[in-house]
Amino acid sequence: MVSRKKAKGKERKAAKAMKEEEKENSSAAAAQQRELEGALELQMQRLIIDSLPSPCKHGFDPFSAGHICDRFVHLYSITFDASSGNSSINAILDATDAVEDKYPEVLYDSSKMKHILSYFSLVGTQQILDGDDDAARITSAVIVVFEEFIASKVNKTKAGVCTQKLMEMVIADDHTLVSFFRKRITCSCLDKKHKEVKSIKKMGYCNNEKCPLPDGKVERSKMLYCTRCRYAYYCSRDCQETHWSDHREVCKKKAEENAKFEQEMRIRDQNSM
Repeated sequence: MVSRKKAKGKERKAAKAMKEEEKENSSAAAAQQRELEGALELQMQRLIIDSLPSPCKHGFDPFSAGHICDRFVHLYSITFDASSGNSSINAILDATDAVEDKYPEVLYDSSKMKHILSYFSLVGTQQILDGDDDAARITSAVIVVFEEFIASKVNKTKAGVCTQKLMEMVIADDHTLVSFFRKRITCSCLDKKHKEVKSIKKMGYCNNEKCPLPDGKVERSKMLYCTRCRYAYYCSRDCQETHWSDHREVCKKKAEENAKFEQEMRIRDQNSM
């Protein structure tokens, strides 16, 4: 017969073993719970990340790898960079000549050029958002050159390229610059920036290189233009008269281009009746 003392000892051991088992079970359950909670937290983090919007492309549909438009932009970029020792305008014109020689089937295709202009609009918009306004001014000038080329050479809706717009974008004020890209993107990414700069007066560029105004800038609403060629703009009558000796030959050429273009338009309209 087991003594009472031994029985109590066995009971204490059994109780102790039960408590240890319960403790182990409790620790295992807690660890399992923590693991489950960690997995749920990780899942929630992934869901949150997945729900975040991707970086805005500002309306640009990316080129597929090796697409001819992609090659066009690449050639333009490396030619521009190679000419960066020259003035920005000369670098733009050199790059434009390069893509015209290599990819005329792109430059004379309105639909492909629309896609390419969308790319440059993306670049310029992002440059503004990143605070690099000077780079955005150059990008806007690139767009102007292409738009003027398309209008005059492809769609034939105007007589020739207007260099005035090109010059004005290179030195554009913040209001003009932001408005330029805001009109060319499909998103609202520049709306806030536009509100910040819309009170700035839009400035134009006087064609007289000896203009006494700082950088030849004048409020666009106060500018005068040559009524003969309709290409050269001035801050005043004095600047226009001072510049006439330099402008005379260009004016004659542009006026002849305008007259020829208007005559062709009249003939086209008559034939379409």
